Amino acid sequence: MSYHIYRKSLLFVGVAFTLCFSLLLQSACKKDEIDSNPSLKLAFSTDTIIFDTVFSTVGSVTQRLMVYNNTDSRLKISSIQLAGGASSSYSINVDGTTGPAISDIELASGDSLFIFVRLTINPSNTNLPFIVEDSLHFLTNGNSQYIKLVAWGQDAWFHKPTYFPNNFPAYSVIKSDTIWSAMKPHVIYGWLVVDSAASLTIEPGAKIYFHNKGLMMVYREGALFVNGTVDEPVLFRNDRLDPYYKDLTDQWQGLWFSDGFKSSYLNNVILENGNLAIQADAPYISNEIPLILNNITIRNMATGGIAGNGSVITGSNISIANTGGYTLSLNGGFYQFNYLSSGNVWSSSVRENPSVIVKNYYQGQENNIIVDPSSVSIYNSVIWGNLQNELFIDQANEGSFTYSFDHCLIKTDINTSGNPSFTAVTTDKDPKFIDVQKYNLRPDTLSPLIGTGFYSEPYNDLDGNARRNPPSIGAFESTWPVK
Repeated sequence: MSYHIYRKSLLFVGVAFTLCFSLLLQSACKKDEIDSNPSLKLAFSTDTIIFDTVFSTVGSVTQRLMVYNNTDSRLKISSIQLAGGASSSYSINVDGTTGPAISDIELASGDSLFIFVRLTINPSNTNLPFIVEDSLHFLTNGNSQYIKLVAWGQDAWFHKPTYFPNNFPAYSVIKSDTIWSAMKPHVIYGWLVVDSAASLTIEPGAKIYFHNKGLMMVYREGALFVNGTVDEPVLFRNDRLDPYYKDLTDQWQGLWFSDGFKSSYLNNVILENGNLAIQADAPYISNEIPLILNNITIRNMATGGIAGNGSVITGSNISIANTGGYTLSLNGGFYQFNYLSSGNVWSSSVRENPSVIVKNYYQGQENNIIVDPSSVSIYNSVIWGNLQNELFIDQANEGSFTYSFDHCLIKTDINTSGNPSFTAVTTDKDPKFIDVQKYNLRPDTLSPLIGTGFYSEPYNDLDGNARRNPPSIGAFESTWPVK
């Protein structure tokens, strides 16, 4: 190649490089300049932010909205504001700045922006659910864009702590006989204590919600009467209803009948998403059965379903599903359960304890071992789960102890053949629940539970259906045609 040709080539490359650099520089400058073209718009991660049910005066979970600048230019958002203004139930936070309106936000090409939206519903006179709507208005280059904000809320009765001791959780107290209406939900903060010589009666259809780690305690010589019906059960659960928390365990502690409680009962009750649904300690001395449980649904508990420590409990039509430990832990005392469905396929962590634990002793408050005369009777019941053995029986050397399982289907490695404590017990069959993963412990069409129990009270099942003779084992009667 001649010198002249080589020089021309270098000149051409230099010009081309300069031109490309100039174009890139112009492009970069264009991206750095705010473009006021009215055709340019923002993009969003969603067009509607939906909040699930929240309660009056309780801030909901914070929802997040992503705002994108997918254009080739830098944009200036003139304003981001709630259509409802300062009176809106919603609030927004943009880059640490809060308020009903925020101005002059610049967004580079290809960049994005986080906006956090929170909701607090003011008390209302209505007792029915109401919808709270607003919208988020974006103004960019004269263009108006809107994001819908939608939430369902409801007014409620709030029970907040009035005592704050150093060595005990903050709590409120029911000091006299009290009735809770079902007209509005009840939301419990901290611990609620039914005091000595007082009782709490809960009407059919009432909904009781617990804020973070809340608990209801029936104290010495106190009593609890829950009057749910098949059509209007009473609900105990956590107060967070947004999707992430809706089915999360361990959000509240449970119902605790403490040492010395008086005769109480729970009829047609649902307990979910807590730690230990029901714990009953040694009762007040009485000629009546201290704790009666009828038509109880327990699901999604971090530790357990029902625990008795030196207590006396009778239960019928009990369904317990998905607990991180046991479904029943009967430790010293007198217990009788009829038509129990225990289906435990917990998978959120490693479960070491069998579903049903039966012992004639328990651990006292000072970590001492207390041995009680004990009797446990479980019949017309199914005990099943994802462990090899779902039944554990242990006896202290001293003290009287009798137990019996009659017309039951149990997943266990205990040799029940010829054992007088086991009558008409099946140990090697899958109960074939309709959907144990979704806590549906009703028998499927081919379930071995169907028609293998013995006819006894109560003659209606957990759903209110009449039992056949012979009935199905468990809390639910089969509704399939008899073959």
